[in-house]
Amino acid sequence: MKVPRVIVVSNALDDETRTERGISTDSPAASRKVFQLCAAVRKAGVRPCVLSLGRGRTGGSRAYFSSRVRRVNGVPVIYAPFSKVRGLSELISLFAPAGIAIRLRAHRPTAMIFYNREVAYLPTLLTAALLNFRRVLDLEDGEVGRDGRGLASWAHRNMCRLYDRLCSTGALLACSALSAMTAVRPVLCYYGTAEGSVSGVRWESGNICAMLGGTLAPDTGVDVLIEAVQILRRAKPAWAERLRIDVTGKGPSLNALKALAASTEFPLVLVHGRTTNDEYRKILGRCEVGLALKPRRGPLANSTFPSKVVELASAGLLVITTDISDVRAVLGEGALYLIRDDPDELVESLRRAVEHPVEARAIAEIGQRAVWARCAPDAAGRSVADFIFRSPA
Repeated sequence: MKVPRVIVVSNALDDETRTERGISTDSPAASRKVFQLCAAVRKAGVRPCVLSLGRGRTGGSRAYFSSRVRRVNGVPVIYAPFSKVRGLSELISLFAPAGIAIRLRAHRPTAMIFYNREVAYLPTLLTAALLNFRRVLDLEDGEVGRDGRGLASWAHRNMCRLYDRLCSTGALLACSALSAMTAVRPVLCYYGTAEGSVSGVRWESGNICAMLGGTLAPDTGVDVLIEAVQILRRAKPAWAERLRIDVTGKGPSLNALKALAASTEFPLVLVHGRTTNDEYRKILGRCEVGLALKPRRGPLANSTFPSKVVELASAGLLVITTDISDVRAVLGEGALYLIRDDPDELVESLRRAVEHPVEARAIAEIGQRAVWARCAPDAAGRSVADFIFRSPA
């Protein structure tokens, strides 16, 4: 039997392509999860490939980038052509990936995974159905605020129905609650893939570095962090002098965080902004604590899974997280949980990490073991591969 193949249709980008095409609107976390999924299924004996739109914001220039193939950690990534000319850009991204899919047909079991239900993937989804590829929906986020009565809402509902009808092999879900947001069956919860501990000496200096990364916005909990820092700077507890907070990423709250970083009061805040993957790993390696603060009352509380907790815990950091989605089911006792969207509760968890490093380190180790037990690359890859190729197409 020929080696089966999985093609992930997404907008995943490596740093080189992102810089070459001048793209700043991508999601590093989404790209990371796609590349990790491919690396995991390869360990299960499946040949992975990424078919990426390779696109970003249009307008401002008439630049055009032809299709090309790169390898990211050994995984081939086929980037569709991309134009920055409005109108032409959307047409290219609609139909070029479908043409690439036709060229990828081969006499081997082939599955296509579609990363969320996007309009841009529809021609490729239809092509995959005509080619008799297995078709899997990878649902990462629930569609929030799409229940209106306008034309846009009607079109979105019908697009979802089409995806649910054509993705007949099954659905990978970011969290269990998403099973109510798709009619696709069967489903498998895939929380991401654990990575090895990054280099760095932790818990020995007496100082603690906490890290917040990703999209910097109120609905990812940045406001709670800002208020916590302000509380500490007003109260001036002695332990706050041993705490620093590193921030990576971009988003609407970036300027507010930069304003905090302009002060020399404790705790110090260092804002790195958008980083390359290598820079991000270096920052991760010098931190003891990882923050995942999506509000419990926010629209994303149960409609997605903060995959960053897997990344942080697997790298050996103590995770301080809101108690949302399936986080407790994954980390168990290996995290500090915020029960309310309350900056005072975050302050207390940070104090506990700084003043009780032995206990904090022990909790981090529990979390690391829990994540590796569930999300180790070999186990995660085998689980996904068995789910996709469990029966004849």
